[in-house]
Amino acid sequence: MPEPWSAFYHSDLQSPWLLLVLPALFLLYRAATGRRRGGALPAAAPFVDAYALLFAVQTMLDPIATGPLLRALGLADGSGGTAVMLLFVLLGDLRVYLLVFALLAIAAGRRWTSALPTAAAWTLAAPLIAYPLNAALQAASLRAAAPSLDANSIWLVYELVFVALALGMRARLVPARTPADAPRLHAYLRAVLAYVAVYYGLWASADVLIQFAGLDLGWLLRVVPNQLYYSAWVPFVFGRFFFAAAR
Repeated sequence: MPEPWSAFYHSDLQSPWLLLVLPALFLLYRAATGRRRGGALPAAAPFVDAYALLFAVQTMLDPIATGPLLRALGLADGSGGTAVMLLFVLLGDLRVYLLVFALLAIAAGRRWTSALPTAAAWTLAAPLIAYPLNAALQAASLRAAAPSLDANSIWLVYELVFVALALGMRARLVPARTPADAPRLHAYLRAVLAYVAVYYGLWASADVLIQFAGLDLGWLLRVVPNQLYYSAWVPFVFGRFFFAAAR
């Protein structure tokens, strides 16, 4: 019999249904209020508004496509399901880099589209670091005749790599690239990257509890970053840009 938090985590209630509430409410709010102006970088307001609409839809499609839809099509356990899951993982990372580099491009007087190659390249950074690092850790474990890492250790490594990347960008890239006359943009980008580091850090903490301590509580903890990643991402980046950053 599955432990209670594991059963809840793997239920359709946790994903997709509870993950759809905030994005759906955001879309209703946006439909009722229309396009906003101003914010942390007024010239970027149209981009952030369109970005929020696009990724509100994408974050709703993600748990549906990688959960009930794949199961209904009989693809959940095959290579097709893995490909769909990886596609949405990369899209979830791309949205972070696209937001950061597009805003920096606009602040520098360029079109947001000029940031697409940079955002795409950065999206590959975490997997290109995490996969060989995980393989090296697995090999070291075998050589030491120690218990092998969990089969899902790649996700823990990936999460820790992304925390490091997000915090490194927050500490180095954002101060170096943000114009001196855009302090609100600087604060906004640092807040966004801190938010990303939090949800990846919580995922990593949950996976440590699950993989190394065998604690069912880890599945409950995993619910929190799921909500931050899926449900609250668009409301956060939209609200922080147009409201908190404007005060």
